[in-house]
This record gives sequence, C-alpha cells and structure tokens, in this order.
Amino acid sequence: MFKSLYSGVSGMSANMTQLDVIGNNIANSNTVGFKTGRVTFNEMLTQTIRSASRPVSGGLGGTNPQQIGLGVTVGSIDTNFNQGNFQTTGMKTDIAIQGPGFFVLSDGSATTFSRAGVFGIDAENYLVNPSTGLKLQGVMADDDGNIANGPIGDLFIDPSLVVPASASTEVDLIGNLDSDSDARGSIQASSTMLAAADAADLLVDLSGESSGSLGLYAGDVITLNGQSGGTNIATSNFDVTSSSSVQDLVDWLNTQAGGLNFALSGDPATPGAIEVTNATGADISGLSLFSNGRSSFNNNFIFPGDLTAGATATTADVNGEHGELRGYADANDALVDIYGVDGNKLGLDMSGGTSNIVIGGTLGGDEVTESVFMVDPTTTLGALMNEIQQTFAVSSNPVEINDEGQIVVQGEVGTASAIGRISLDELNTDNSLQAMTFGSTQEARDQRSFQVSTLVYDSLGGEHTITFEFQKVPGENEWIWEADMEGGEEILQGGSGRMRFDENGAISNFSYDEGASGLSFRPQDSDEQGAAIVNLAVDYGQIGGLNGLTQFEGTGSLMGSADGFTAGSLVDFEIDQSGLIVGRFSNDTMRDIGRIALAQFNNEAGLSREANNTYSVTGNSGDPMVMFAGEGNGVTLTPGALETSNVDLAQEFTKLVVAQRSFQANSRVVTTGDTIMQELVNLVR
Repeated sequence: MFKSLYSGVSGMSANMTQLDVIGNNIANSNTVGFKTGRVTFNEMLTQTIRSASRPVSGGLGGTNPQQIGLGVTVGSIDTNFNQGNFQTTGMKTDIAIQGPGFFVLSDGSATTFSRAGVFGIDAENYLVNPSTGLKLQGVMADDDGNIANGPIGDLFIDPSLVVPASASTEVDLIGNLDSDSDARGSIQASSTMLAAADAADLLVDLSGESSGSLGLYAGDVITLNGQSGGTNIATSNFDVTSSSSVQDLVDWLNTQAGGLNFALSGDPATPGAIEVTNATGADISGLSLFSNGRSSFNNNFIFPGDLTAGATATTADVNGEHGELRGYADANDALVDIYGVDGNKLGLDMSGGTSNIVIGGTLGGDEVTESVFMVDPTTTLGALMNEIQQTFAVSSNPVEINDEGQIVVQGEVGTASAIGRISLDELNTDNSLQAMTFGSTQEARDQRSFQVSTLVYDSLGGEHTITFEFQKVPGENEWIWEADMEGGEEILQGGSGRMRFDENGAISNFSYDEGASGLSFRPQDSDEQGAAIVNLAVDYGQIGGLNGLTQFEGTGSLMGSADGFTAGSLVDFEIDQSGLIVGRFSNDTMRDIGRIALAQFNNEAGLSREANNTYSVTGNSGDPMVMFAGEGNGVTLTPGALETSNVDLAQEFTKLVVAQRSFQANSRVVTTGDTIMQELVNLVR
C-alpha cells in the first residue's frame, strides 16, 4: 500500500519535471539558436517478493519472479541539436550556422559556445554579442591579408586599417584593331563610254546605236533567218558564250549560206554595222538575226528587205536608230568617235578643226588650277586621261579605263589629296560633256590610328596615365605601337614596338623596340626623389589566340587595364560563407581581415547549458575541436540571417497534454492509497 503512494509521488515529481522542460521549450520558441530539451524516464528500484525458480528434471516446472516496482525517476534531460530554420535579417553581422558547430565566445578568461549568431561591433571595434558583451573568436590576418592557422583570439575590425600602395606590374590590352585602317585615295569614275564595235568586242557587252545594251547573255542562241530565191536559208544555231566576240559571230555567219559574205563595216558613215554582200547569184529577202526574247538584239540585226544579187548592204541601212553596234570605249578610241550610253556623241564643236576641253575640279577641298586640253580629230581618249592625271597631280596610280568603258581616276592617299570633283567642259560653249560625267566611288581617307589609355601606379601609389597608340603598316598585317605618358614621367625602355597578326586575325608576334623585354618608366623627373622605377609587362593576349588584341575588319575598339593600386583606408567589411571577414578599402581593393572560428564536439549533447544561449564544456562533451566553415566539413555560414529555435510548438503542446494527464493519473494513485489507509484506520474503531 505504501509502495503505491511512493510510486504515485515519484510519478508526479517526474511529470512535473517534464512539464518544466516543456514550459521552457515553449517559452524559448522565439529564442535565436535555442535547442529543444527532452525528458526521458527510468523505472526506480524494484522489490522482489519471490525469486524465479528453475525447472526440476522429472518434477515441477520453473516459476517466474514476483516483483513490485517502486516508482519512476527522471532518466535524462537531453538537448535536441537538430538544425533550425533561417530568418533573414539583412544585418551583415548576423550569422547563421548551416550544419554542426558552435560559435566560440570569450569574456577574456572563460570560453563558451553558442549557436546564436547575433553579433555587432562594440565601442572598441570588436565583434561581440551585443546582449552579453562576449567577444567572437577567430583568426586575424597578417599585414599582407594572409590568414594562417594559429591560436584563435578576439576578432577586431580596425577602422584605421590601411592597404599600402602596390606598384603596377602588368598592363592588359584587349580589343580589335580594324584591319581596314590603311590610308586610301579617292576614286572618281566616269559614266560608261562607248565606241563603234570592233571585231574583238564581246557580244554580251554590246550596245545598240541608241537602244542601250543588246541584252545578250551566255547561253542565248542566235539564228539566221532569210530566203534565197524564195527558199528558206538552212542554217545552224550560234550558241553565245561569255567569250563570244563580234568576229566569232561574223565567222559563223560566213559558214551559214554560201555566197553570203559578212564583215564588220569599214565605212566611217556606218561604224560598227554588220555588212553583207550577196554573191549567191539569187535575190535574198528577209535577212536578219534572231535570239528569242532579246528584242534589242533582234532590232539591231535586220538587213534591208530585198538584197539583189551582187548587192551590198548593212544593218544600218534599215533605219537611222538601229544597226550600228557599240562596244566599250578604250584608250585608243578617238574622242570625236566616243558615244555615251544614250547613243549620243560627245558633241564636240570641231567646225574649226579643233576644240578645247577645260578640265577642272577640286583637290584636297580646293579648286585645282584648270587646264585647257586641245582636241583634234586624232586625239585619243588615252591622251585626255593623261591630261586629267596631270591636272590632279596623280603620280602613284595612272588614270585608266576599265572593262566597262569608264575612266577611273584614283587619287593619292589621304584627305589632303582627295579628288572631290572632276568636270569636263568644252571651252566657250554650253557643252558640259554629259557623256563623261564623273562620280565618286571611294572617298579619300587618312591613315587611321587607335588609342587606349589606362591608369598605372608607382610604389608610392601615385597615379600615372599611359596611352598606347597603334598605327597600321600600309598593306601589311603589321602594326606599330607606341606608349606615351602625359606627366613628367620618363620612359626608360620598351616604349614602342611592333606586332603582327595572322590571316585569321589572331596576334602572331609582339615585340619591343631595341630588344627591350618590357616597358619601364621613372615616375618623376630624374633629379627628384620619390617612387621606384615601374616595370610593366604588356599582356596582349595569347599568341595565336583571340583573347587579347585581334585584327578583324570592322569597328576598332580597345580596352586597357592594369594591376596595382594606390593606398586605401578601410571603408566597410563583409562576411562570406566560409567565415572570412573581407575588408573593402577606398582604393576599390578587397583584403581579408580575419576569419570566424567554429568549434565541434564529439558529444555535443554532453555540453552544459548556460545562460544567454551559451554552452560550456563538460567531461562528457569532449574538448572543442576548432575548425572553419567551408573546408569540406559540411558547414557553411549564412551572413545576414539568424538560426531560429527548433521548437515544434504543435509537438510541445501534445507533450504538455500527455504530461498533464500523467500527472493527474499519478495524483489519483496517491488519493486512492490515502483512502485505503483511511479504511484501515477505521478498522480499529
């Protein structure tokens, strides 16, 4: 009876402890880094009324022991170190741990550990927990920003931290140099000029007397039509090729009908006409050439309707607009025999036996000194071209006539020699020689150069602007480069050189003049004391690669950059996922200041809870093992966030109900035992 009372009392006591732990969990459901507590129960000592007996061979079997429990006791109160959720705060000094581990905190004498990553900067610029003043522990970087493994200590953000100046050692050049950068001259071309066709002219280039191009193309077929004595002339076909000439056509015609003799007219009155003589002894009628779909050709190859025996006629005898063939003019043609594409002659007034052409225009933006060129009936187009060449001071490229009957005038290179206009006018007339109108086909251009500037630094942090200029070697895939500095610097060596590109636009060679291996300059005048001489290597990219300087046709664009920097003071800092505290300095450089240390334990459940979300080492936790996040240990830090409590309120409320009912049940055991004792007392009344 008394055992039940003791059991009930122990149950009430144990469940009261359970209620205390649950209440603490619920109370800390919003505590940063809080870890849930858990209670486990053990049965207390048991009283044996009768021991077990073993079976007797051939007799009674064995019996089980008879035992009465003496109640319950608290077996353990454990801490659940499961990961909590993260809450973003945006504060750079708030840090959450992802994975196992603890922040290491110190008060100057004792060390404690915590999952709560609430930190700030105190008045002396230490990283501390603002509610307790405990200082965050880690490793500080040396003067060069290097962090070595060593004993941990207080993390200090020194506001007076300075990054010393660093002299530049390399200049990177990136971009494209336009391959079309050579200086060039202007090109003026006249309208197409025609002359009476000759035997060598190509059929596909022929024009009619006034109807323009005959429109023949390679692949066309020409037939000869007509009747001899009332019977159709039997002929074969002539297949036009790109190389078929007037003479080829005449030769073919002379094989088609015996006694019909064809030739190119030699009569000055019918230049370029096809002439036929009828030696067949019969009358010829309806004689013409025909090519399907080529009406201009067909109109220019019609002979008179009736050609009596022994008669001679030409294609020009049919009418005054068709029949005379025109080919592209050449330098040997006389000016008086030149036609424009409209079929009209130049119209020179040769009534006095000669005429004068005034040659004018502009050169380099200024009017040229006009020249007067006298023309007689024998003056050739080539002679006029020579006069044009002298008028515009062209020496490098002779004035020529191309395969399409155009006079081409290519001026000297550069805008100073640019031919802006060419005019030909007959002296003392209104004839501006429209058949020889010139137009620009290429503008003059000076040699193009490209520049890029970048800042470099000396050993004292002084800034110096260095400018690289690149100029193409005319007609070559080679460039000359030169460096220049705008201050009082003195370039000692390597200030110029050459580089070449291959046919694919990749750099193939880069060199310094005078055998230098790099560019060196003195930051100040030679009679002044100051920074050390700066030695720079020019990084132009990989030979054969396209990762630096290139040469393609198109827009030229260059970029330059250099290492080195001036001295800078600490402006701000940030913390990364590995716990590195990185300072940002006024010279736009970054440097490591320190690194946050973490601690792990063989048995983190063996840690002793202390006030303010901290833990201390016990004999069962093991010694702390200092480590850093991001070193392959599965631990990372999340700056700007905090780990929330891992309390599950739904689960805690369920446990609360269970503990309450268990407490009530145990109280009923005590009440029932008390009632039975009362009955026993009543027995003696």
